[in-house]
Amino acid sequence: MKPLGADDPRVIGDYRLRAQLGAGGMGRVYLGLSPAGRAVAIKVVHPDLAADGAFLRRFGQEVAAARAVSGIYTAPVVATGLNERPPWLATAFVPGPSLDQMVTEHGPLPEQALWPLLAGLVEALQAIHACGVVHRDLKPANVLLAADGPRVIDFGIARAVDGTSLTAAGVVFGTPGYMSPEQAEGRDAGPASDVFALGCVLAYAAAGMGPFGTGTAAAILYRVVHAEPVLDGVPPRLREVIAGCLAKDPAARTSLRALSGAIAGGMDTTGPSAVAFWPPPVARLIDAYQARLELQTRSTRPAGDGGFSWATTVHRPTTPSDPGRNQPAPPRGQQPPPPRWPYSGPGGPQASPGSRAVPQAPLPASMVTAVRLMYAGAAYALVWAIGTIAVAASIVRQHPVVDDHRLSGAVTLAILVGAAEIALWLGIARACRRGSSGARVAGTVLFALHTVVVLGVVASSQAGLGPAKVLTLIGWLIGLGAVVALWQRPSSAFFSARRLAGR
Repeated sequence: MKPLGADDPRVIGDYRLRAQLGAGGMGRVYLGLSPAGRAVAIKVVHPDLAADGAFLRRFGQEVAAARAVSGIYTAPVVATGLNERPPWLATAFVPGPSLDQMVTEHGPLPEQALWPLLAGLVEALQAIHACGVVHRDLKPANVLLAADGPRVIDFGIARAVDGTSLTAAGVVFGTPGYMSPEQAEGRDAGPASDVFALGCVLAYAAAGMGPFGTGTAAAILYRVVHAEPVLDGVPPRLREVIAGCLAKDPAARTSLRALSGAIAGGMDTTGPSAVAFWPPPVARLIDAYQARLELQTRSTRPAGDGGFSWATTVHRPTTPSDPGRNQPAPPRGQQPPPPRWPYSGPGGPQASPGSRAVPQAPLPASMVTAVRLMYAGAAYALVWAIGTIAVAASIVRQHPVVDDHRLSGAVTLAILVGAAEIALWLGIARACRRGSSGARVAGTVLFALHTVVVLGVVASSQAGLGPAKVLTLIGWLIGLGAVVALWQRPSSAFFSARRLAGR
């Protein structure tokens, strides 16, 4: 957990944010509070992805999958903002460490905790599969250990049993050490794939490492498909259960119903009591984690806030972030870096009353290339005009009998054309930097007209036009590079984001 930064929003929907729980390629996850003080985890989509229509469709399917799943061992969806900018998803907050964190910090779980963990994960998968959803990314980081049992989270690459995939066709998603053989080979991954991942997760909890070892992704995936699992560190009574989950053939794997029967026998002597889910050693570790979480939450509260406690239900309102004023001053002589997370939150100081703040997304690399080429085109037009004047002057000096009126007219035309071209290059560059999609279209149309002129010059058979043809082609190539960069996917996402933000 980290304090909110200058570029983090303070409000998402109806939720007041208190801290940042994590970040990744998809976006950031925040700890938020409802108006009544209920803690939630809010996943906020990254600005670059918020303008990607295909990603937003997959994110909407993720939300639908998470909404469909219910059960005591999953984190239910509380609210969503699919049509907001940025899109977000709020789920019930689980104040417990991940299984990955628990094992990393304290070592493998005792056998008395493994059977309850298995029981909770089996019930979670039964609830998920009953809704027609396959998780496809069950791993220690996606298992949270709450005081009353484990919680399965993150349906980011889930797949509905009816065939609606949340991922791009032909692309393999998942975590190498916890993928089933069929998933590793890019074949269809059904409910049995989650059972295989369940066996890998239990082996990790029991031995401190996955059953297919460590190394590069390719090496691990090869062992997943072709090698037998290593279960030496797993307690003997649990080893046979896990081995049944790790069969290479999906049809040969133990079913969740059969696992429930096996768990009943193991839980008779090692399972939780009627009061406590976890054995005392694990319960104490979870309690200690919650105590640290309480201290961290208090230390990360916004300035002037009255504090936060799991037992607190009344909180003072917070204000949206102000990235322009809250950032520390940069070193002397240096420019402040642009914010990498340009969401300032609804009602921020950049927004007028009754309006929404417009995120200022940084220019992607393709846009930077396009704008630089436009500046180069403007400079080239200036050089071309100066060169035309110099050539005309040289002709006058060498051939005094040349018609001065025709020559002066040609020079005047060259100056006017050069000035107009410079103004167009600079104007379109400025409009593109602001994200005006109309400027991109206008620039493309002008380039098409320029292409017609270039073809006329190149196709001309008049003598003495060799240098003119070369110079004209150079200017055309600069324009071609700018137009190609403007229509690349990152540029299109940038224009889409600016258009949606301006609505």
